[in-house]
Amino acid sequence: MATDDPTADLPPRPDPETGQPAPPVAPTQTAEGYNEKKPTKLPDPPPGHGPALAQFREKRHLSWLGGLIPVVVLAVAFIAYDGLSAIRIWPLWILLAAAYAWTVFVARVNVVAAGADWVRCRKYWVNTYELTKIHCRTYGVNEATVFLADNERTVEIPIGLVESDRTLWNYVYLGLRHSAAKGAELNPAARGPWPELAAASRNAPPEKD
Repeated sequence: MATDDPTADLPPRPDPETGQPAPPVAPTQTAEGYNEKKPTKLPDPPPGHGPALAQFREKRHLSWLGGLIPVVVLAVAFIAYDGLSAIRIWPLWILLAAAYAWTVFVARVNVVAAGADWVRCRKYWVNTYELTKIHCRTYGVNEATVFLADNERTVEIPIGLVESDRTLWNYVYLGLRHSAAKGAELNPAARGPWPELAAASRNAPPEKD
């Protein structure tokens, strides 16, 4: 039977309060992350939305270890340039300490949470079923993000972060599929890794004048 609903052939939208039925498993580009010990209380949802159903924050000791990488790279670069005498330059140690503190800080504040119809990173959130843009962006060699915009807000989340918790990503990705089917703009970089979004976008209704 024909229908005017562009999402009719997609898995159903979960209940905003219970998250049921659970969304299907979403495709991923990155390995599953090591989530911090499950919090006793998930973050409060955005106004008018159901509760958080999943959250990801990298384990504390991994943040500390990860912060050493840029410090070691900088130290090696300084020593290669100035020899071992560089270790006697006290401003260098201040720079390395600042780089370490900043890297750990960024890792600790990068917390992503999602409900059945929303996703939040830090203080920014969007309605995943009312998106107008779904863009993948690349910075440098390894940093890839997904930029999402609804009619009022935007959020940009590292792909490795939002995919780290599979339950969280499953909820987000189903919302992306529904939004694509309703006409959300996909850039070419988002079509390759997520072919279901590209397929849904091709079946989206034409824009009205």
